Amino acid sequence: MQHEIDLPDRQNLDATMASRIARGNVWTTLAYYVGVPLAIALYAGLNNWEIRHAAGTLGSLSFYAAHAFLPWWTTCGFTLLFMRLLQRWKPPWLALLILGHVASSFMVVPYSNWLTGLYEASLPELALGHTLTVYFSADFWAYLSRAGIIWLGINFLFDRFLKLPLYRYSIPRGYEDTEPTGTMPQDPQIPSESGWPEGMPAFIHRLPKQLQPDEVLIIKAEQHYIKVVTPNKNYMVLYRFSDAINEIGQQLGQQVHRSYWVNTNAIASVNAKAKDFFLVMRNNEHVPVSGPYQGMVRELARSTGLPLKG
Repeated sequence: MQHEIDLPDRQNLDATMASRIARGNVWTTLAYYVGVPLAIALYAGLNNWEIRHAAGTLGSLSFYAAHAFLPWWTTCGFTLLFMRLLQRWKPPWLALLILGHVASSFMVVPYSNWLTGLYEASLPELALGHTLTVYFSADFWAYLSRAGIIWLGINFLFDRFLKLPLYRYSIPRGYEDTEPTGTMPQDPQIPSESGWPEGMPAFIHRLPKQLQPDEVLIIKAEQHYIKVVTPNKNYMVLYRFSDAINEIGQQLGQQVHRSYWVNTNAIASVNAKAKDFFLVMRNNEHVPVSGPYQGMVRELARSTGLPLKG
């Protein structure tokens, strides 16, 4: 039986899933949003000899880049929009992709037509054709099918093989950047002799090393992952941030931002300037403190004697 992990509640995210890039996934994310349309533009621009002959290689590449980047981003945006609007019903991943593609096509086709018309006006010898604005014509259906195959195929590649599941409400286990070293516990608070105040948190069992309490300095929400910062190494694991901080409890540390939890014993100092409120940790990392948590951090600094600047 395949287990699944629910994604965080979208209302608790400070941005869309696409904008919250996990550091461990940064190159994959850049490849998705920039590399894919760039590859499409390069392939089409270098292989259309008619446009290259009339407009030059640079002109051909710019023509197809304009046809690739904005339509790709528009389709991504519509798919994320449907993901939010339909969150209550949680339609399948494939249905979201199709809805996003079809909806964006009604905006992309007029744009594509307009752009093609500009090139034809500047290069009269080109007969590119721009009749796609006739919705539901043969040309429209051909575009919808061709672009849809590319859209679905690329998303399948990134979702299944490159570990970037952007349009899912739940993600099958197996997407972890680190493999669990043992059996995943059913109860997140399992009695342990490791020194954890309330038992070993479940997310610790997903790491290749069973950490001790003082080794966890920072937990940061990173897209579908949490980043666990330790003195010697950082770990990235697919896990819900809210579950992780509930499991680790308040005896070891505090949440100081919607995306950050810190071990209070690992705080070196507090910078409490009005527009630049952050913690300096023992490992010299800076952790931002958002407005709702600033009063608590000030009180913590006063009660524990932490250096408080500002």
